[in-house]
Amino acid sequence: MAELRIATFNTLFGGRDDDGYGDDRRWQQQARFLRSLEADAYALQECNVWDALGGRRLHQARRQLGMTSAFLAFANETTTGHRFHTAMLFGPRLSVLAEDGDGARYHHVLGWATVEVDGDPAPWAFRNVHLDPFDPLNRAREVQPLQTLADPGRRSVVLGDFNNLGFGHPEPNWAPLPPHLRNAQLGLAEPRSAQRTAMDLLEAAGFTDVAHASGDDRFTGGFGAGDVPRRQDLVLLSPALASAVVGYEVHDDPVTDGFSDHAAVVVTIDLDRIA
Repeated sequence: MAELRIATFNTLFGGRDDDGYGDDRRWQQQARFLRSLEADAYALQECNVWDALGGRRLHQARRQLGMTSAFLAFANETTTGHRFHTAMLFGPRLSVLAEDGDGARYHHVLGWATVEVDGDPAPWAFRNVHLDPFDPLNRAREVQPLQTLADPGRRSVVLGDFNNLGFGHPEPNWAPLPPHLRNAQLGLAEPRSAQRTAMDLLEAAGFTDVAHASGDDRFTGGFGAGDVPRRQDLVLLSPALASAVVGYEVHDDPVTDGFSDHAAVVVTIDLDRIA
């Protein structure tokens, strides 16, 4: 059985305090943890300041995680000056055919790669997303181009921090969320509840949310002070890959050990089962 492991993780300011400019103690914890997951591909978000000095932090991560290639998608500058880049790192079993980033449609950025996977004759499409944390309607706009990747004839992986509830996620109790942040999650119709348009579009297009299909609604994000824990770090697969899933894992070490406010998610795919 040839298995491929894919991981997604929000680093919280690139693994450093002081908005990404502090010391690297959190990143060193993250690097040891991420390497222990033994993934073949990593999608990382909030890689603040990873573009500095020619992408030095990106390539430090590549070496520490034992990966053979790494790509940083350069994010737009937010109204507070942050640039939450996303990174994709691939191991020796994945060969990159093309890669780039799209900032025109996205609040942060979309990182994309087309890769050749050892043992599979068809190319795979990866999309590393970090959707708009403030505007539910913009999140729906951001995911619209992703719908074509649900084509049953394609091998597509869309993963990252969706800032939106996963498929079928029960309605959280939003009361602990301060009013100035609550609107970022809720629709306008009364009674006000989570705005799910973005995820409804992707589900209707044919994607499978691996956690939902596995019956695993463990929370992955929202663990910061005053926030509401929920499942928003997702791995969505096209039908050809969804049929080959043999494992779904949520690793909460980053939260319990205090080096991120997100858990890590790992999905394992059996290449021999791909439809």
